[in-house]
Amino acid sequence: MTTSSTRTDLDMTEPRRRFLRASGWFDIAWYRSQVGDDFASVEEAIDHFLTVGARLGLSPDAALGAMQGGPFLERSVETREDEPPAADDPQLLREVALVAESGLFDRDFYASAWPSVAERLDDLLLHFCRFGWREAKQPSAAFDTWHYWSTHLDPAREGVNPLVHYILTGRAQGLSVRAEWVPPRPGTVLPVEREVRRACLFAAYDADGLLDESLIAYVRELARFADVYLLADCHIDEAELAKLADITVGAWAVRHGAYDFGSYSMLARDLVGWERLEGYDEVLLVNDSCYLLRPLDEVFAQMSQRMCDWWGLQATKGVARTAEAVQDVTVEPIPMERVRRELLAGYMQEPEFDFHIGSYFLAYRQPVIRDAGFRRILGSVHRQRGKAAIVHKYEIGLTQHLIASGYDGDTFIDALYPFQPVFTNQYFRLLGRGFPLLKKYFLYQNHYDTPDLRDWKARIRAAVPDAPVDVMERNLLRTAPDDQLQRSFAIVTLPDGSVSVPTARDRREFRRADRSSPTFDHWWAFAVSPDDGHLPPNARAIFEEVRDDPSIKKIILTRSRRIDLEGDNVVVAPVTSRAGQDLLMRAGVVLVAGRPGPGLGVRLDASHRVLAVRDGIDVARRSATTTRRPVRSTEDVVSPLTGYVAASDFDRTVMAAVLHPAPYGGGVATGLPADDFVLMPEDRLPADLARELGELRALVAGRRLLLLVPERRRAGPHRLWSDDLAGLRRWCEAHDAVVGIRHLDDDSDRRRWEALGTAALDVGRRHFGHVSVLYREASALLAERAGAALDFTVTGRPVVPVLASDDADDYLVDVERVMPSEIRASVAGVCEALDGAFSDGAVLHRYIRARSLFRRYVDASNAARFVHHVRRTSLEARC
Repeated sequence: MTTSSTRTDLDMTEPRRRFLRASGWFDIAWYRSQVGDDFASVEEAIDHFLTVGARLGLSPDAALGAMQGGPFLERSVETREDEPPAADDPQLLREVALVAESGLFDRDFYASAWPSVAERLDDLLLHFCRFGWREAKQPSAAFDTWHYWSTHLDPAREGVNPLVHYILTGRAQGLSVRAEWVPPRPGTVLPVEREVRRACLFAAYDADGLLDESLIAYVRELARFADVYLLADCHIDEAELAKLADITVGAWAVRHGAYDFGSYSMLARDLVGWERLEGYDEVLLVNDSCYLLRPLDEVFAQMSQRMCDWWGLQATKGVARTAEAVQDVTVEPIPMERVRRELLAGYMQEPEFDFHIGSYFLAYRQPVIRDAGFRRILGSVHRQRGKAAIVHKYEIGLTQHLIASGYDGDTFIDALYPFQPVFTNQYFRLLGRGFPLLKKYFLYQNHYDTPDLRDWKARIRAAVPDAPVDVMERNLLRTAPDDQLQRSFAIVTLPDGSVSVPTARDRREFRRADRSSPTFDHWWAFAVSPDDGHLPPNARAIFEEVRDDPSIKKIILTRSRRIDLEGDNVVVAPVTSRAGQDLLMRAGVVLVAGRPGPGLGVRLDASHRVLAVRDGIDVARRSATTTRRPVRSTEDVVSPLTGYVAASDFDRTVMAAVLHPAPYGGGVATGLPADDFVLMPEDRLPADLARELGELRALVAGRRLLLLVPERRRAGPHRLWSDDLAGLRRWCEAHDAVVGIRHLDDDSDRRRWEALGTAALDVGRRHFGHVSVLYREASALLAERAGAALDFTVTGRPVVPVLASDDADDYLVDVERVMPSEIRASVAGVCEALDGAFSDGAVLHRYIRARSLFRRYVDASNAARFVHHVRRTSLEARC
């Protein structure tokens, strides 16, 4: 084993010299300005740096100087770092060579700490230099990357690999490479002569943009003890935020993507401010990852009497990848007094520090609030490449910093229970000792396979009779990933005392079982889209056609989104579950959104008919259809498509290229089933679509609706975003119209459309799940997506294409010729097109030509035709 201790005494002068020469990191002009010496050559200046400058803390160039000496970078929480360099990047390879010669990388340690990486890769040193340090991974037991980074460098940016910096200059300065334990000083006593002043920085998130009743109850309880400042990492309408007006001092909604610590950071630094926070005796950091079970009076009464600098509800020893969960409730916890006075010193000396106090509820008193290191770390939070980096840098990192700084911490639960007690059966012991919260993650993720959580409501009520478990359940069913929740609740204790854990088959097991399983033509599987968990619109329309037909078994294969569709002979199961796999392997007809691989995750044999039902018309880009993932083995090949639904014969030809190698003859030009929802009489609409139609009409309030469908997830700007949107607003005012914007995925989108003012309506998916409802009501469509422009022609109403890209040659078809009207590139052009829609015979002729090209049928019988075709061909195959 190569350990750090075997080579720390090596003379690294020559490797450092070679690195500085080749890397371009040595700026002689900069270095001269620092030392005030006029060196005869670069070599002489480098020698001075290696023998004198590095020891004095000088840097070889301005960039490293800023990283080490500050002032540190002020940046937005939403900031994304640049992508790591390519594996063959010359500078990266120089860093790899330098670290290799230093002996400070321990391959065995790295493989043990990160086994998932070691299983995939041989060159772990390259992984560390390319990815690992950016995620705060340690190269060895002797070097704590995040301690060095956050203590000696700018923790807000990835300017230099901390280990490379240490080799070049930090070691010569004697900079610390691991946090040292410091005996805690006497803690802080809260005032008794007056009421304690507290601020609570509350981090929230809701995918649907709602303030749930369970969250409002939690915030209301916190407001009894603190001034609450809430930041939601999502968009929430002003009307929804108004629910917090009487219980918070401030409430904001900003999509930043940096998890709870991003909200804490933005609140402390930007929205509330450190100066204001200094006026409080305690500052709480609380998030919405928990349900409140009981009042917090006991928590604050106890902790107000404790002498400490910071506290939380409970402490944890161990991280998920290094420790096994302890479900055995007979294992005795360790008193926190012993942990603090005897064991913490040992924890700090372990190869990897993994003790921390749960970050879902923390309180910091004046000494910590004013601590420069604490502020530096919390102020450095920005978007990371994964949640693990957030946990290591900020949850564990802040605990480590405070302990190493001599601040005395405490916990409401005055004992350290075996590993992660809030996620195991140990939790119910905490509950009996007054623990006030329930982690949502425990119920649905259940990553330690705690059994019998399906009885969670009764188990909670046994300890807390008044706990609002029904309110919690409503939130859980709306927000929790349904497939994970079902798996969690299926883990049960058997009569013999063993635990049954449902496990899905892997790909090889599934294929073996599928080959021997019978398939039935009257079993139809409807797979949801892997992108959003919804049934594709065409699949939903086909389902509605056969919903009440008892001769067809309808299998809804779900993912994270809960789907409640009733009918005759309908069954719902997660596609990733064994139950879902059992149903899938017996389904003779399988309907998927696009290619089967992402939708199903397994390969089906030839006894199944796998049909792509799509989202809508697609005139895909060549670059998207010609990029193929190499096949590495027969097990890696996805299920072949038997066929696909098409809107017309021309559409069938296009889709044959999009879905290659699906056979052209498998295309079924029955028309798009989802068109039925646009054209059918209103009294035939399914109940959920009818409800959305009523809500849309109430929102539009009798005005003309211009539906705007922007392009999604593109590098370039939307065409209209750089233009005079105020002109479109004026057009709406003159014509009593509003613009309904279909995709408002983040705050940057919303800010760009603010120029529309009250003329803009959010008709995104979280409000209106079915685009067909919008097509029914829209007077015209503004489309940045070519497929949407063609979809809307089923209505016979005007379409104005505002394609978001100039690379029209990349489409599979001549997109400018097949569009139902001239492509516009400005607001003035859009308004002109709307004013003149169909008034010119040539414009109307172009529209009719485009519709006839992509529409074989314009009626509400497309789903019926498709169902008839599938049944007929199934019968023919049997004969």
